Amino acid sequence: MAAYDRKKKWWQTNWKQQDVLYWAGWLIPVGAFFSVANFFHPYYTIMLAPPLAVLAALAITSGLKKATSKRDDKRARWLRYLLFMGLGTTACLQSYYVWAYYPWLSLVILILTAVALVMMTLIPAKERLFLTLGVGFLCLAPGFWALTPTISGESAAVPTTGLGTGTVNTQLIKYLKQHNDKSTTYLFATTDSNTAAPYIIKTGQAVMTIGGYNGTDNAISLKKFKQLVKDGKVKYFYISSHTNNNALVKWVKKYGTKVSASAYGGTSSQTKGVGAMGSTNATLYRLSASK
Repeated sequence: MAAYDRKKKWWQTNWKQQDVLYWAGWLIPVGAFFSVANFFHPYYTIMLAPPLAVLAALAITSGLKKATSKRDDKRARWLRYLLFMGLGTTACLQSYYVWAYYPWLSLVILILTAVALVMMTLIPAKERLFLTLGVGFLCLAPGFWALTPTISGESAAVPTTGLGTGTVNTQLIKYLKQHNDKSTTYLFATTDSNTAAPYIIKTGQAVMTIGGYNGTDNAISLKKFKQLVKDGKVKYFYISSHTNNNALVKWVKKYGTKVSASAYGGTSSQTKGVGAMGSTNATLYRLSASK
């Protein structure tokens, strides 16, 4: 009886091919879903990161190994060209996105990557070294973007990365600290937790949210809120663009005194997060204990 030859089976795969099939089986359906889905939180796209990282690493290491093992082979030359094109295309795409924030950094990415590719061609013996440097250059921008939530101390309902990450309105904080006194319990009152959270984190002071997470709950009655104002516990109220126009908010609008936007940076765009202080469609009110 003839020996069973597994190599003759068309579905026989080695471990590297199995890796590619596994990670591609993760990437393709997930990527397809996010391409057609109507609504989802952007941070769910983190599901694409593991297969993208692994497949990129497999392509670079495998491609370079085959391209350098037989440099005179036609297939090896094509693999080398594909490798160069991949790195060059990635550098151009990164530069395009970075240009909106730091034009000089876009040029640095392009120049350093181009130098690495040229040196790979001129000095074949150091090809792997220069490839490593090229990949390292391309990791700088996304690596820094991934750190921005930690660096900026951002608090957002939908976590984001990138150089456009919003921050608190420091001019507003300065204004409130100057005009509040020791008897004031809350830095200010507002409608929702999305607006309050970054200011609590930044200042370490209490901020009242009268509408819960989205500003639609009735977390405190108008009677109790009036008493807090009368006792001097709350002196300022911030009405965001998505405020629920309930009885408490109507009372603030009727009896509160609008603070000039220029006094606290209300016309600036310092903050770009959800419910961000400083947007032109939001208002800060000073509350009177006599009302």
